[in-house]
Amino acid sequence: MRMGKVDTRGRGRVNRVTFHKNSSLLVVGLTSGVFTVLESPSLSVLHTLSLGSSPLDSLALNRDGEWMAIASAELGQVVVWEWQSESYVLKQQGHHFGVLCCAFSPAGSL
Repeated sequence: MRMGKVDTRGRGRVNRVTFHKNSSLLVVGLTSGVFTVLESPSLSVLHTLSLGSSPLDSLALNRDGEWMAIASAELGQVVVWEWQSESYVLKQQGHHFGVLCCAFSPAGSL
């Protein structure tokens, strides 16, 4: 499958997408646990990372578009990642019933 200029062949199906209007960032999550950060409208790939081999169930960007929250119910994992510095803000695993949704407050904090 090709999504514009983004080739997802061999890495799973697209199952989550979020867009940040002010920064023109598009984040695409795949069933294989891979997520890609793209710059819109050119669809230039900024980062491609994997959280393992489990599907991603939720993607969210904070108000400024600097932090992204990624959740996998199968892993019981929530990760908050600052994509520009390529560093974790939070990495939490062990949620007994999984995590199906993640979001930031309107103020942009966790």
